[in-house]
Amino acid sequence: MAKNNSIPNTELDESSNGRCSSLRRLPKSWIICGIIFYCASLLTVGLLAGLLPRRTQYITIIETQTSTTTTQDPTECIEDECNSRLLSDLNVNNYELEYVCHDLKQTTMEGQVTIDFNLRKPIKQLIYHAKEMIQLEEPVLFENGMQHSILIKKYLPHDYISLRLLNNSLFPMNRYTLIQKFVINLNNPSIGFFQSFHVTKYSFSSQRFILTFALNLYLLNMLTHQDNSIFPVHSRHFQQ
Repeated sequence: MAKNNSIPNTELDESSNGRCSSLRRLPKSWIICGIIFYCASLLTVGLLAGLLPRRTQYITIIETQTSTTTTQDPTECIEDECNSRLLSDLNVNNYELEYVCHDLKQTTMEGQVTIDFNLRKPIKQLIYHAKEMIQLEEPVLFENGMQHSILIKKYLPHDYISLRLLNNSLFPMNRYTLIQKFVINLNNPSIGFFQSFHVTKYSFSSQRFILTFALNLYLLNMLTHQDNSIFPVHSRHFQQ
């Protein structure tokens, strides 16, 4: 048995010695090139693994939006809607009213109001009354003789007009002139203008237009300050 075991061991030793001798016979440059190629392969594989894009998982979340409804309290004012008196920083210099009668039997009247005033402090909007007017033309606003482009908003529940600059900036301190043309109904005497006529058995008198100076007059409402001070009004009547 010992004889049989020694034969394979001898063969293995001879084969291993042959391999070592064959490696010794290889040029050293080949061995160095092999090592370099092996290291370069490892480095290339590592770089490629880092540069390849990673798989990204996208999760889509579906959400139902709940609509929000805001209810405005009718007792609350929107901006200056409930404070339509002129500010104390607005000083009126002159107020002129012109009204024209085309026919003595007509129930309407055309008119134009011109207000000359100074601003002593910048304000965001100009407010004036327009109580129960049948028609209002676009107002014209001048600042030191130069016409302004303005945004007009009507507050119908309180019968007044709000003027703002187009860029929503403040009106600077300066002198202004506001011109507003209007048409009014003469059948309602509570707004300051009314018509009257007199009928007798033998004659029918011509109708006439009367401008009242009550506190609820369109003009005076327009120029009443918060301290209830009143400005002088100049009126002119033209009959055509």
